[in-house]
Amino acid sequence: MSNTATSTETSAYVGTVADLYAAFGRGDVLYMLDRMSDDISWEEGLRVTDLPWFQRRQGKQQVAEFFPAVAEGVTLSTFEPQMLTGDGATVVAVLRIAGSLNSTGKRVEEDLWVHLWTFDEDGKVASFRHIGDLAREEMAFKP
Repeated sequence: MSNTATSTETSAYVGTVADLYAAFGRGDVLYMLDRMSDDISWEEGLRVTDLPWFQRRQGKQQVAEFFPAVAEGVTLSTFEPQMLTGDGATVVAVLRIAGSLNSTGKRVEEDLWVHLWTFDEDGKVASFRHIGDLAREEMAFKP
């Protein structure tokens, strides 16, 4: 699979994703939203779930709703990107995540959670998707 981004551009995209994770860690949502395209596609292709933070969203305004949904739903004790790699305008991140669901107090832990980031020709995030075991979080979400 090849696209037109150069290796320098790919490195920049990987660096941008690293910066986005740092911003997430410090709660800087405005920084994150500023690096997203106005019509960003969020969770495109994700199956339907009752988890409020894993919902399909379109555009920055809807994506902005993701961050309070996560904060209200999950207390993260671990959020560690383990690997970032890119191919053209696509960046794949492998993360280790742990925490507890605020509504039930049940713990969730994922050693292999994947994020898929795609950038547009302006260098903005055009799409984002979580890839992992939603069923594990869904079971913890149930009282």
